[in-house]
Formats: sequence, C-alpha cells, structure tokens
Amino acid sequence: QALVSQMLRAQTQVAESQRQVLTGQKADRYEGIARDASALISAQAIDSRTQKFIELANQVGAQVSLQDTSLNTMYGTVKGLRDSILQALGNNTGRSISVDLDSAFVSGKAVLNTSYAGKFLFGGTRTNVQPFSAANVADLATVASPVASYFKNSPQKAQVRIEQNLAIEHGILANDVGLNMMASIKRLAEYNAATPFGNILTPADRVALQAEVTNLDNALSGIIQLQAGNGFVGTRIESVTIRNQQLEAVNKQLIADLSEVDMAEAISRLNQD
Repeated sequence: QALVSQMLRAQTQVAESQRQVLTGQKADRYEGIARDASALISAQAIDSRTQKFIELANQVGAQVSLQDTSLNTMYGTVKGLRDSILQALGNNTGRSISVDLDSAFVSGKAVLNTSYAGKFLFGGTRTNVQPFSAANVADLATVASPVASYFKNSPQKAQVRIEQNLAIEHGILANDVGLNMMASIKRLAEYNAATPFGNILTPADRVALQAEVTNLDNALSGIIQLQAGNGFVGTRIESVTIRNQQLEAVNKQLIADLSEVDMAEAISRLNQD
C-alpha cells in the first residue's frame, strides 16, 4: 500500500510538472498558488486598468494632435484674411474683398466642423451636431441673427480620465476657435451688402476695414493661446502615458514572477520526477 501510494504521488507530480512545462504557469487555478493568489489578482487588476488608461491616452493624444493641426490651419486662415485687408487698404481698392471673405469663410467652416472618429472635434460634449451651422457668407451676414447663434457646440469641453486620480480637460470649443474671425466676416459682409466696397475705397470703407484688422489681431492672439493650452495638454498626456507604460512593465514582471515557472527548473524537475 505504501509503494502504491508513493507511485500515485509520483504520477501526480509528473503530471503537474508536465503541465507546468507545457503551459509555463505555476498553477491552472488560484488555489495552486494560494499564498500569492491575492497579490496576483491585485496585480492583474492594476494591469488591466493601466492598459485601458494607455489606450485612452493614445486616442486622446491623436485627437489633441489633430486639434493642433486644425488650430494651425485656422491661424493661417485668419492671418490670410487680415493680410488681404491690409493689402486692400494699401492698394486703396475693395475689388477682392468679397472673394477674400468667401475664401476665409469656407476654410474656417471646414476647420470648425472637423470630425474625428465619427465625432465633431470642436463640438465639446455635443459631438453629433455640426458646431458651426452657417451655410455661406450671405447666410452668416443675416442681420437679425447674431454670430453666436451659428455656433452649436456645447459649453462643456470634453474630459477624459487617463490615470486613476487624474482627469484632464482636452477638448476645444468651436466658438473659442472661430467666433472672432466669423464675427469679422459677418460685419464686413453686412457692410458690403449695405454699401458695397468699390474699386476705390471711401473713407468709411477704410474705417470699417481698419477696425477689422484690429479685431483679427485679437483673433490671432486667441488662437495662439489655444495652441499653447493644447500643447500643454499634449505634453501632459505624453508624460502620463510614459508613467503608465512603466507601471505596466512592473506589473507584468510581478505577474510573471507570481504565476510563471522557471522553465529550466521545471524541465529539470520533470526529468527528476
């Protein structure tokens, strides 16, 4: 009976050693590593949560990068309109102003209604509605409609949690990006509809145009501030992602130490068994 009992134990040990060699795992159930089970479960939970944070950070990082590109485009659009007005003032002619307004409107509208992953980038928490609704310059220049009425974004900016105790505000609103420029286009379009800019600018024309140069300067300053804030958010996301990746590496090593066998030792033990 003692011999049979010993042989059965040996067979069990051989089977367990074979399983460890084949799977690389110390046990196939938590009871097999009872002493380390609690630590392993905790490490696996942290690892799963950290992976989700890294995935979210990568998604938001791509969005922040697209926001930076869009802000650069909007800056170029505003500056182009400003430079066109200065050129008109310098040449004392308003022949191209209507065309310049149309061009700036089309470019600006495209930026404001940029979509990413099926959602409008500058819509705030309202991502399923176009943030800017004016169809064209004539529509925008409707006197009875204030420029703010064409912006449909929510007042809340998008947020995301990228670490257990850290949620960041990463969204940018369409009215913050384009309200000032669209207001300038609206005022000039309304002026042009009432008293069209001619081949030679009148004193009143020059006053109206010069005022919008100042307003567009303010719009450029606002976009620069948005770019700085967006850049700060991007840098913060990157630093948090690096920290999460380091934490993930430590957790994976801990999980391996708790659950995986030393393969050389397991093979040696199998041969001995």
